Amino acid sequence: MSLDSGQKPTDELDTLVGSTVAGKYHIDRLIGRGGMGAVFQATNAGIGKRVALKFLRAQSARDSDAALRFQREALAASLAESPHIVQIFDSGRSEQGLPFLVMELLTGEDLRARLRREGRLDPEAAVRVGSHVLKALKQAHAAGIVHRDLKPDNVFLCRREDEPSFVKLVDFGISKLQQRPGVDTLTHEGAVLGTAFYMSPEQAQAFPDIDGRTDLFSVGAILYEMLSGAPPHKGPTYEAVLIAICTKDAADVRVQAPAVPEKLAQVVAKALRRNRDERYGSAGEMLTDLEAALRESGTRDAASARADTARLGSKPERFRTVVFALVAALGGFAVAAYFVARGSAPPARDAAPLPAAAAAGSRASLASLPSAAAQPPPPAPVPTAPTTAATKLTQLKSRDAGRPVTKKPAPPASAGVAGGLGLSTREP
Repeated sequence: MSLDSGQKPTDELDTLVGSTVAGKYHIDRLIGRGGMGAVFQATNAGIGKRVALKFLRAQSARDSDAALRFQREALAASLAESPHIVQIFDSGRSEQGLPFLVMELLTGEDLRARLRREGRLDPEAAVRVGSHVLKALKQAHAAGIVHRDLKPDNVFLCRREDEPSFVKLVDFGISKLQQRPGVDTLTHEGAVLGTAFYMSPEQAQAFPDIDGRTDLFSVGAILYEMLSGAPPHKGPTYEAVLIAICTKDAADVRVQAPAVPEKLAQVVAKALRRNRDERYGSAGEMLTDLEAALRESGTRDAASARADTARLGSKPERFRTVVFALVAALGGFAVAAYFVARGSAPPARDAAPLPAAAAAGSRASLASLPSAAAQPPPPAPVPTAPTTAATKLTQLKSRDAGRPVTKKPAPPASAGVAGGLGLSTREP
């Protein structure tokens, strides 16, 4: 997107379209912008490759936390080396001194956009997305990286010829890099990082020893929303959501989505356990159970469908046979009564076998049932909570962990939580 003739640039980012950065990246157009920066489509003039350039505003670059997040994003993505994590090729500064990252250009949409459009996904599609996310986390966790901000906005569904929904994780800006002294000093002690609806209880309470299991809780929350159309915990304010996460077990996903297979619901419930010791121990373990749940439910559903079809097919045949026999009997009775009334016997003829019942018509087929009405769009991501949220939740750290899951209807989704715009390398 270029500026109209005579329009004055609103900030330093508006002057970038049409310019060349670092002597080789020609800025083609704006993809999206947020409070901290913007993402542009660019072309590497040397090799003609299209890429995405993510810039940090000058004001944000002067903020130590924002600058560190930018550095962390590049480092985390380069360490993970997974096909399901967005690639970062280079980094540098523009001629105006703006920090930038050179990233792969993604074509498609994020999961948030798809959920807004469709409301919810069928179990097979949800498991496919969840499996790709877990494969990315398996590599990231092995490299000592905890994402800490998994949400539908950071799950990008790439359009590919070989696979329609190939997932790429984006935005490792608040990831935790384990065993790297001096790198993980992102915020003041006790601050809560992440997006409320997908945050684990230990993350909501700002535990200092966050590990990969916090990401698995977030995957469980994303699966829950993909299957039911709403996040597992809701509330009118950011703080209310955090308190619900720390004190209430999520309702069984089948309360809102009865068609979800039991085994799949069990995987989601285990991932959402408030006590992290009761969750999956690794992304690989959860991935195995998730894929097995879909295979098992698929086999059972296919067998059940065949049995139902057989039962539905046999009933009309039996019904038609009985009706035919009844009509034949009534017809014979009427003929006999006619000849009795005349006082004469029916004319003799060669005995012939009774006609067989008519062949059954085409078997009944099972049509797809209408899907449930789409749920209202899920709440938008919530801005980062102030330090006070963690302070008020500290007393919950040991009291409520490990409470068993209670199956009760979930309260209606709250529409009172506002969110902000995140940045990615998405191409419309």
